[in-house]
Amino acid sequence: MIVGIDVSSVSYQTGVSNYTLNLVRNLVKTDKTNHYKLFYSSLRLPLPKEIKDLSINSNVSIYQFRLPPTLLQILWNQLRLIPIEFLIGKCDIFHTSDWTQPPTVSAKTITTVHDLTPFLHPEWHHPKVINAHRRKMFWAVKKCFCFICVSQNTKSDLIKLFPKIDIQKITVIYEAAENKYGEFLKLSPKLQQKKKDVIKKQYGLENFILAQGTREPRKNLSRLIEAFLKFKQKYPKTKTELAITGKYGWGNDISTKNPNVKILGFIPEKDMVALHASAICLAYPSLYEGFGLPIIKSLKVGIPVITSNNSSLKEIAQDCSILVDPTSVDEISKAIEKMVQSQKLRQQLGKKGLETAQQFSWIKTAQQTLQIYNSLKI
Repeated sequence: MIVGIDVSSVSYQTGVSNYTLNLVRNLVKTDKTNHYKLFYSSLRLPLPKEIKDLSINSNVSIYQFRLPPTLLQILWNQLRLIPIEFLIGKCDIFHTSDWTQPPTVSAKTITTVHDLTPFLHPEWHHPKVINAHRRKMFWAVKKCFCFICVSQNTKSDLIKLFPKIDIQKITVIYEAAENKYGEFLKLSPKLQQKKKDVIKKQYGLENFILAQGTREPRKNLSRLIEAFLKFKQKYPKTKTELAITGKYGWGNDISTKNPNVKILGFIPEKDMVALHASAICLAYPSLYEGFGLPIIKSLKVGIPVITSNNSSLKEIAQDCSILVDPTSVDEISKAIEKMVQSQKLRQQLGKKGLETAQQFSWIKTAQQTLQIYNSLKI
């Protein structure tokens, strides 16, 4: 069987990028029977090294084009021109991403639904993004043989928004954190501490709460900052800092003159394991998430989490986190206080988190996805 996969998103270093890269890596690692055709297109961004490196596998072919995603969105989502086989040749299945839904000659299409915020909360997105998702889903509903949802919550949203989809076509397959997060705790305590010391020195941190994610309205960072400063006002002698990581996305960017809030910007993935492991806790009070990958990253290294009692977040965090109403500055602040003031609580939640994190692995994600592919064999 020949499986085509759109890997164009990998260049953007987002949650969808992370999903696509790790899915493909682990499919190729575990499946030596089928052949994978990886489609990559960008006008300006080069083929990511991580994708290029996969070409050493005999069952992988890479097809690179310089067509911008905006053009493909018009050609595929609107005009329904140029079937994917015209670009990559014959394939039995084509797995699409969240931006475009190409027509096919005979290939059966599968799409992964990460979240449905363009439909649920259009105010959080640029009109161009909303229109692209609407057109993509219009054709996905008509043409896709299977929908993979990254959480039960996303599945529920999909059913509510698109009742025409046969529920038998929808499968929940969770994302995961990369193996390196789990491997960190297998290092000797001395080496773990050394890595923590290096990363804290590199970013000018000591005792800090970590916030991770693209800086955009739904990440709720303004309320998080307000809640943190409220905590600092109550405990003026605490040396705890708030470290906010992630590139700017869109909307009003966050800003503060308080030296205890450090906006670090984009952090390369190679530094993220030690950064998560060094934190007092992860604060992730997002207004909505399709999955919430930073939560799993922290749980994998035994770090407790403060997150929202909404969307997929309570589903992923389960009983190993403090859940808050993300619209309540007071609740977020009290959760910060509980975490910082109680080492015993952090240890209890961290231990539970390690158990929960075992449920999520990329190998498992790949194997379950492969089962979907095999079920559609012609």
